[in-house]
Amino acid sequence: MRRVSLGLIFLVAFQSFLFAQTKLREVDLRISGVGSGTSYSAVISKFGRPVSKKSERTSRDLSCTGSDLTDLTLRYSGLEIGLIGDGRGRNLKVAEIVVTSNRWQASGIRVGFAPREIIRRFGEPNSRANRGGRVTYHYVTPGNLGGVSFEFRNGRLVKIVMSETLC
Repeated sequence: MRRVSLGLIFLVAFQSFLFAQTKLREVDLRISGVGSGTSYSAVISKFGRPVSKKSERTSRDLSCTGSDLTDLTLRYSGLEIGLIGDGRGRNLKVAEIVVTSNRWQASGIRVGFAPREIIRRFGEPNSRANRGGRVTYHYVTPGNLGGVSFEFRNGRLVKIVMSETLC
């Protein structure tokens, strides 16, 4: 009986070890070389003046980082880029990308593609969600610092989102 119990404990521990070692599929989403961590000046250099922009400041007492932050959103036709920087609006770096138009190619993928094309490019998603007629494939960013999702409606890609986790 004791041998069976030890064997069972070993089997459970070994399965837990194997599960913990499962590597998540990572996607380094980039549009014309612009991706997570790209500077504000590089974004403007690559895409030019945005159609609109919105800036918000968060004080350190409301920030999860313990310091003042600036959140800047640049909007282009079918593309939104979110940057985070210090409280004075300096050192802005890309932390979010949202693509809703086939005008933009994101790591070889465009809005309108079929799910099989995403899987062919990035492999099976880490997870899938099906809500309200929309299917979403989820991947992680390099180092699992955030997520990348591909949202489909009626079998076609309608939205691509990359978002880094701040805290």
